[in-house]
Amino acid sequence: MVFQNYALFPHLTVADNITFGLRVRKLDAAERARRLAESAELLGLGALLERKPSQLSGGQQQRVALGRALVSQAGVCLMDEPLSNLDAQLRQEMRHELRELQRQLGLTVIYVTHDQAEAMSMADQVVLLRGGRLEQVASAPRLYAEPATIFAARFIGTPPMNLLALEDGRIAGSDIALPLPQTAAWLGVRPEAVRLERADQANTVRATIADTEYLGADRVIRCAVGQQQHLLVRADGRLAVEPGQSIGLYWDAADTHAFDVHEHRLSLHFPT
Repeated sequence: MVFQNYALFPHLTVADNITFGLRVRKLDAAERARRLAESAELLGLGALLERKPSQLSGGQQQRVALGRALVSQAGVCLMDEPLSNLDAQLRQEMRHELRELQRQLGLTVIYVTHDQAEAMSMADQVVLLRGGRLEQVASAPRLYAEPATIFAARFIGTPPMNLLALEDGRIAGSDIALPLPQTAAWLGVRPEAVRLERADQANTVRATIADTEYLGADRVIRCAVGQQQHLLVRADGRLAVEPGQSIGLYWDAADTHAFDVHEHRLSLHFPT
């Protein structure tokens, strides 16, 4: 197991921390030294073996904790939010390193995280939990493309999926009707699937820009549609728009999601 707070012994060196479990199990000294050397080389810790944890950076401490788990040569490794104490840039670097390490060793890793970016970028299979219950089990691409519930739809994706309340087949507070099942209570569409058009363009949803957020390559535009004040559009960062501007919103039928009053996904079939 790799703990969230690393759980390193402050009075022991890096080498002794890594081999602590092997010594407790009374593995012979030669085998301990061999496994230590392998792990240190794999994790780039060779020059740090005589240091104490207080002399290491957060990323180095995380590698020591990982090395202690790897030397046991167990078939399964549980990682409990191992990157949560690192800054954003280091977390991104360590995600890549952990994924490469897992591939090299062929290790089965159960990885606990609250960070959807970690789950989406690292997992072969995602188990999404809510209140101790399974919400959905799927690959990352399927979880993104076919969320089983509103919770899954909101949790996966940045910004999260737009969810618009429906009344009698129309977006609440508007006269915009959509070809959805009668049991549909919520319309879902991802911000990156929405395109901006002229307000008078045919087949568009009329909206008013409430606010914009510039993120460099992207610009997140917050729009008001009927009674819904939070329809987000993820657009090109170079796009120039202003609050109060009337626009038309358009997305392909294939990008439409629908959920019932119990917040479960509905199957949609659109003509091609």
